[in-house]
Amino acid sequence: MKKILLLVLISFSFGTLSFAQDFSFDDLVKLRSDNFPAFETYVHDKGYKLSHLEYNDRSTVFRNGTNVISYTHNYDNGYAYHNHVSIKFETSNKEEFERIKKQCEASLTYYRTALRRFTREQYMEHIYTNDKIIVHLYDISFRDDDKPYYEIEISSIYAGADHYHWRDYDYMD
Repeated sequence: MKKILLLVLISFSFGTLSFAQDFSFDDLVKLRSDNFPAFETYVHDKGYKLSHLEYNDRSTVFRNGTNVISYTHNYDNGYAYHNHVSIKFETSNKEEFERIKKQCEASLTYYRTALRRFTREQYMEHIYTNDKIIVHLYDISFRDDDKPYYEIEISSIYAGADHYHWRDYDYMD
């Protein structure tokens, strides 16, 4: 009986841990408006551990398995950036990326898709916006690679979406 109870408790804890790792789109948006201590506490509670600091980007990066979340504080550079926080969530799990993408699509207005193709990789970026944030959804697939890569970046809107003309891409087939 004790073995069965122990087995049930162990399986419940693993199920709880895997569920706790998930972020919703609303979680990511809320994290962008949190201060760093609140962000750090939240991601630690989700099972993420400090991975490294990126000093040039002013980013703090946390990792849980193949999932990565980072908190970046951008300072005013006199051109595009104002003091703000951006959140970047990276995963190799396509289902998780698609789940968050659907939540983003339901909440924001589609702005554009930029497609670039290189010799060894395919790259697609979907951009969504509202009057407060802009979201970049990156779908990066390498040929002959069984581990694709997905990224969701949430930043402040500095001006209207037209401000992003400097990010125009050359569209190629």
